[in-house]
Amino acid sequence: MPSVQRLGLVASFVLASALARGEEHDYLFYDLGDLGCTDPYANEAYDITDTGIIAGYGIESGCPLQNHAILWENGRMTDLNGTYSGVVKSARGISEANVIVANALPEGEPWPKDVVIRDDLFIPVTLPDGCTLHGSANDINAHGTLVAGECITDQAFRLPILYSTEDGEAISLGLLLGCLAEDFWGCANGVNNNGVVTGTIWCNDDPARGFTWVDGQITEIPNLVGGKGVTGAAINNNNLIVGEAQVADGDYLAMSYNLNTGEMTVLGSGRADAVNDRGSAVGRIILNLSAVHGILFEDGIELDLSVFFPGELEGNNRPHAINNYGWIVGHAEAEESDDWHSWLLVPVYDKGDYDGDTDVDHQDFQHFQRCFAADPYTNGTLHVGCSVFDFDDDVDLDLDDYAAFQSAFTGPTAPNNNPNGPG
Repeated sequence: MPSVQRLGLVASFVLASALARGEEHDYLFYDLGDLGCTDPYANEAYDITDTGIIAGYGIESGCPLQNHAILWENGRMTDLNGTYSGVVKSARGISEANVIVANALPEGEPWPKDVVIRDDLFIPVTLPDGCTLHGSANDINAHGTLVAGECITDQAFRLPILYSTEDGEAISLGLLLGCLAEDFWGCANGVNNNGVVTGTIWCNDDPARGFTWVDGQITEIPNLVGGKGVTGAAINNNNLIVGEAQVADGDYLAMSYNLNTGEMTVLGSGRADAVNDRGSAVGRIILNLSAVHGILFEDGIELDLSVFFPGELEGNNRPHAINNYGWIVGHAEAEESDDWHSWLLVPVYDKGDYDGDTDVDHQDFQHFQRCFAADPYTNGTLHVGCSVFDFDDDVDLDLDDYAAFQSAFTGPTAPNNNPNGPG
């Protein structure tokens, strides 16, 4: 069985003002810990489910420079090695059905492979015709049935691919019109529950070209903001794509593209890398040619997330994913030690409103029941996200908090924006 390590999450609360919005927008910061490596250590968090399970990688104890795929859940770190004949190097994505897509190095083989982990079974991702090596698997849909990624051919160019975990087959999404194979580089970056894929290709020295793939048809995403280049980084279940696009003055800015309406919107500075079903996106901006700051794009504003990080991590941090409750994960580089820290930001909503939809209803009550029944951490703190029910701020949940929750109950005055339920 995989080894399990119980960690006390390091949490800090930072209160800051989002000047672009003119009101407070607050997060709890969690450092997700490490596997014991201290000279230095490196960890990255790549994906998060609505139930708070985080997929990524860590460096094993003793620092032999060997990555191990890791899951985090409520302070518990699980090493995915141990049930596979080789090393599971990194978990790149996890579905709401807890199906994991990872990169692994099989025992005795020279090259890594993409694998799907379902019910403790490790299933190699099939390569389509024309592909000889795995590139990377970048995304998995909520059902755990479709994986978007890329492969490497004999000619060393890369093709975007889509893999089905249901029938074990993979298909190449092909070349965009006008691209020559010898000048081609492409990857599928996102796939949603509708089977729509987005990604980016580069060919013939042209600017980046974002694409969508629907029912066997690949189509270029048009640049509607005055420039030429477009990237497709991620897609949500409402067919909203995020990435970056070149504007008229030649700069690249974060953008969203609604596949249903054909509308493109400039979100703000930098680029967008992930989007949830509410349309909230996260990405990054490079400052002074070196510092990388995580950015939240939400409700027409952009928020620099660096203000919520401890001092040593605020200079270089990058988000990788955001779930439907607004929880954000990524990694940050410490300025002095060069350690890479995986982290989690949990938004601080009004008391009782776990899902942040501005009401307190039965969806929130299901979370209250889960939090109320959960044992506290050994260091006395509440489980991640449960502090929203600690009405008296005494770091426990008791009958006084239950009475306060009943008083705060409003019923469903706002639509449930999380299609995956309460988690």
